[in-house]
Amino acid sequence: MEKNKAVNIHAGHNPDGKTACGAVGLIKESTEARYLVKKIKERLEDAGITVHNCTVNNGTSQSDVLQKIVAKCNQHKVDLDISIHFNSGRADKKGDGKTGGTEVWMRMADGIKKKAGTKICSKLEKLGFTNRGIKETKGLYFLNHTAAPAILVETCFVDDKDDVKLYNKEKDKIAKAVAEAIIKVLND
Repeated sequence: MEKNKAVNIHAGHNPDGKTACGAVGLIKESTEARYLVKKIKERLEDAGITVHNCTVNNGTSQSDVLQKIVAKCNQHKVDLDISIHFNSGRADKKGDGKTGGTEVWMRMADGIKKKAGTKICSKLEKLGFTNRGIKETKGLYFLNHTAAPAILVETCFVDDKDDVKLYNKEKDKIAKAVAEAIIKVLND
């Protein structure tokens, strides 16, 4: 008998208007990450995957938000922890005809993390985002402290007109693509 697949997913920041609410540009990271988490969760559950939403809405600081997210994640035995974020730093509010794109962070590019990150980047590239690829770091609290393998998805740039235009047009397809990537990896 095959064991039930399970994931944790969360929006990586407090809600808008609170401390540590994430990047703000042409769109707000906190608002859009919560939207994607909801839609991804629905699709994963429709595929029979157990999903725990570990989003935090009451953090008192950035470190408090991160600690609370990790504590929630570590309460569940899952196959993968997924943090949904939006990037910032392009400062391209007029648009240059190119998207800043998608990247997926992990401590080490191996196993389920590498498979999920690669597949997510590839699927979002097919929707029109630049594929920035998978990236390794030992410097992110969430990735360093979860019990299960963890990835951090930087969906696109909040301060890039081309990213935001494509995101607003395709946000439901983005959620579907991320969910499909995760479903495929969990079922391989």
